[in-house]
Amino acid sequence: MIRYFVILALLAVVVPNGRNEAGPSASFEGRAERALMTWRAGPGAIWQSGFNPRQDLTIMSPEVAAARFGNPDLGLVYDKPEVPSPAKGTVRWADGRTLEVPLMPADLAAYRVANPRAIPGRPSVNPVCQGGITEEERERRSEETGNDPSKCEQAKVTRVTMEKVTVSTHRGQAEAPAWRFDVDGLPGPIRQVAVAEAAVDLMPPGLGPTTPFDGSFEQADNNTLTIHLIHMKCGRLLGMNVREEPDAVVVEPRVQPYGPTCSAWASIEKRQVKLRSPLGNRPVLDARTGLRLFYGPL
Repeated sequence: MIRYFVILALLAVVVPNGRNEAGPSASFEGRAERALMTWRAGPGAIWQSGFNPRQDLTIMSPEVAAARFGNPDLGLVYDKPEVPSPAKGTVRWADGRTLEVPLMPADLAAYRVANPRAIPGRPSVNPVCQGGITEEERERRSEETGNDPSKCEQAKVTRVTMEKVTVSTHRGQAEAPAWRFDVDGLPGPIRQVAVAEAAVDLMPPGLGPTTPFDGSFEQADNNTLTIHLIHMKCGRLLGMNVREEPDAVVVEPRVQPYGPTCSAWASIEKRQVKLRSPLGNRPVLDARTGLRLFYGPL
């Protein structure tokens, strides 16, 4: 969750004399080799043994998603029914390997469901329904727009149970514990994978001082990756450098600088990368920092 606040901070300020996105003067091959050596020396073991999902952990049918996000004035109400919240659970892969993980309680899972983070292309949820707007803010918005932003249709969570769901991970399909929320007025349940955030997508240390989060990726069926990255507007983004190895994929933005310094606003960009073979269980590493890219949109 912290990484999203970091991204917002980077996009909201001007970064004077920032570093060139292409990194130091060494070649991409040199930076990629350094990232691979660092990965193989230790973080790779954490990666192979962890729980690293490659999908959204809030799961609902297309019909439920359409009803949920097609009405931004729909707010979920959770009355905290008495539901046992086990402290630990088990993630089980198709090959029989298992991982014991801490679990989030039902009320925290309900908060995640009711307060989804903004994703490009998906309608935002009315902040009134999220409980994230004060009376003063409501009055200010009403004066500015002429509309009362206080409307919120409340959909009540009527039943909470724990189930098992199948999720896509870096090691293939896995069965994981999930909270199921039956919601009055929705055509089906919403499920939230119950693995605690502290056990999801652990990030090993990188090569040195850098921003805590440099990018993310999504994958398609045709060996294509979509790389999401923070681009400082001090150079022209030409594309992506790529190096494929059997145990990892290393990427880096290819930038034509406008000048020796970077003093401009940042934006989130997307670029596609075509791989020679399926990504499989390989991580995607940033050659500039040695950090693994998270899965999903920024």
